[in-house]
Amino acid sequence: MKTSIILLALIILNTSALLSETLASLVKGINPWFLVGLEIILLLIFYVNKQLKGLQEIANVDFNGIELFVIKSKEKK
Repeated sequence: MKTSIILLALIILNTSALLSETLASLVKGINPWFLVGLEIILLLIFYVNKQLKGLQEIANVDFNGIELFVIKSKEKK
């Protein structure tokens, strides 16, 4: 969850840098294609993060409902 929030914040900040005129003065010297590439990389990382999180939830095994019966074992003499 924390990683998703950080990635979403970075994506929003990067998009804001691309689209906002007030932030355009801050990124005036930066090539816009660099920011577009960074945006694509952030979106890919976010997608992979969400997929791996879903995979982790699928792979979780719940052993709470398992009932184990112990058969009387042979005693050692």
